[in-house]
Parts: sequence; structure tokens; C-alpha cells
Amino acid sequence: MGISISDLRNGRESDQTLENLLTALSLNLELRARYRVFEFEASQEGHNDVAGLFAELRRMEQQQIAELLSGLRNRLGAEFETTKELA
Repeated sequence: MGISISDLRNGRESDQTLENLLTALSLNLELRARYRVFEFEASQEGHNDVAGLFAELRRMEQQQIAELLSGLRNRLGAEFETTKELA
């Protein structure tokens, strides 16, 4: 079972770095979804060059999402390791 961004925010005391990672991830996910719609609309209106631009931006956004997820995993892993050491 997966964990949602709101679960991460609500389930623990978080620091500003964790909050920033979660906010950036949320914004990037929303933007990627919007780019898909923008791409479709541009294509429907015959603006294939602009549709291609939105497709490329969506691919770039996917890379940013992957990097943010990696940073989030590292941050949460470091938090888990610290908690384990204190136990």
C-alpha cells in the first residue's frame, strides 16, 4: 500500500526541508498533469509545435519528479536511520 503526501505531512513532525520536498513534489505532479492537457488542446487546435513543446516540458517535469522522489526517499531514510539509532 502506498503513502500519500498528506499522510507524510500529517503523520509526523516535519522540518522545513521535508515540507519543501513535499510541496515541490505536489507542484510538479500538478504541473505535469496540466502539461498533458495543454499538449492535447494544442494538438486539437492544430498547433503541433506547441503540443511538442508541452510534451517535452512534461518529460522534463517527470525527471524533476523522479529527482524529488529520490530526495524524499533519502530524507525519510535518514530520518528512519536516526530514529533507529535512538531506539
